Amino acid sequence: MNNIKIFESDLPQDLDLSKEKVIGLDCEALGLTIGRDPLTLIQLGLESKKFYLIKLNRKTYEAPNLVKILSNTSTQFIMHYARQDLLWLKYHLKVEPKNIFCTKLCSKIARTASNLHGYKDLVKELCGKDISKKEQQSDWGDPNLSEKQINYAAQDTQYLFEIKDKLTKMLIREKRIDLFEKCMKVLPILVDMEISGYKISTFEH
Repeated sequence: MNNIKIFESDLPQDLDLSKEKVIGLDCEALGLTIGRDPLTLIQLGLESKKFYLIKLNRKTYEAPNLVKILSNTSTQFIMHYARQDLLWLKYHLKVEPKNIFCTKLCSKIARTASNLHGYKDLVKELCGKDISKKEQQSDWGDPNLSEKQINYAAQDTQYLFEIKDKLTKMLIREKRIDLFEKCMKVLPILVDMEISGYKISTFEH
């Protein structure tokens, strides 16, 4: 537990993460419907195996120190299913990370022989670890998070770095890295569409 720190509302001002080249990022909410289900927790994970959990102030969503870090274009933020995380971040914190890497989308582009692209699947396939996702459906609105929830939240960023590195090698090998990078540029547009009430199906016939 010494490598996991939990903060109320925001990161402390003296915590400098500006030199981190890559940060793992994940969010927990009480559901997936924007405007109904509140965002409750943000997890930041470092390659050094340090984890920072921020229990958001759901009345104001004011977190200037966190927003400053998320706005740093020199840091790449790795997310699994980035479209959802970016949607929450823009809607609640009014922040739009620019330098992003989505492991789920990357897996779908690189691993076309598989239909298993969930975080648990990638951890098992690429990292050789079996993890539990049981706590995903737990009550993330509880102000007193359980030890299992805390460890789960940290775990959700822990393997992102290894997954990113291995998937990137696949993309380069299969000459799909350019396509993936173009997809990363499209994600913020899709987020804007969803906030405006449009769905991906808008592009269908």
